[in-house]
Amino acid sequence: MNLLAGVDEAGLGPILGPLVVGGVAMTGPAGVDPWQVLRKFVARKKQEKGKVRVADSKKVNQGPHGHRHLEETALVFWGALHGELPATLHDWLLQLGADLGALARCPWYGALDLALPRTADVDWLTLHAELVARTLRQSGITLLDIVVRPVDVEEWNGLIADTDNKSRAHFHAYSEVLRRLLQRVPDGTSGHVVADRCGGRMHYAHDLRQLCPTARVEVVDEQPAASSYRVVHPDRTIAITFAERGEDRAFPTALASCFAKYLRELMVECLNRWFQERVPGLQPTAGYYVDGHRFLDDIASHLSALALPRDRLVRVR
Repeated sequence: MNLLAGVDEAGLGPILGPLVVGGVAMTGPAGVDPWQVLRKFVARKKQEKGKVRVADSKKVNQGPHGHRHLEETALVFWGALHGELPATLHDWLLQLGADLGALARCPWYGALDLALPRTADVDWLTLHAELVARTLRQSGITLLDIVVRPVDVEEWNGLIADTDNKSRAHFHAYSEVLRRLLQRVPDGTSGHVVADRCGGRMHYAHDLRQLCPTARVEVVDEQPAASSYRVVHPDRTIAITFAERGEDRAFPTALASCFAKYLRELMVECLNRWFQERVPGLQPTAGYYVDGHRFLDDIASHLSALALPRDRLVRVR
């Protein structure tokens, strides 16, 4: 059997809300393309009626129905792996192994009671999850794991303080997801992990050696567009590529992108809802630089009364 896995993130650029890193690992016969295997139920290039789209999450989450399309992609594949859908955001974060105690230090994550799905139809999701799971089984493909790791503002600011380096803080979360995926690889299975490039970084060998201390890490190529490595264990060899537009190169990387974006959207919804309940007329934000500062200006007069530590709300970088 052959491994195909991917890692991608959402929310590296904003000043508000979490960075989220997603990872997906699959095994199957060498050369099998999941986009082709799942073509009856999954679209790649554009949104198609009756299908979920697996692509760069920015493309999936477009237009007036973008959030529903993103939710359909994430929850169909979550259901295909686990056999059921989470009922609330709290339940999903619990299943993901998130540190709910740390998140609860922010009052907007106090309840996490958003009902799931938010806009998609639960019966449609359940049916398509079963159809996807059945098709994968029939094709000899196993969906091994889906990892979604939120790094909220307080944790992010702590990583920046520890490293004084945004790239290293970013890779900290990447490495956790990579480690989890690599731990799920069955003995004797070799394959390929395609990770979206971490910002502008081109060199990853040192980090991979720390991540896999019992393996030999070989540099295959390091170029601006893609950096490739071989991680050689006694019983298997895993190729790892960090590439620009990784979600266009590999199915699990595109799916990881959708999971990361979907969780970030839900957590930002919690933030917006909490502040809108306390600041009349407040417009929601996605947390990016310009509109994030507009949001902060709009709530500035309320921050003292709300007694909110700024380092839990606003990223230092």
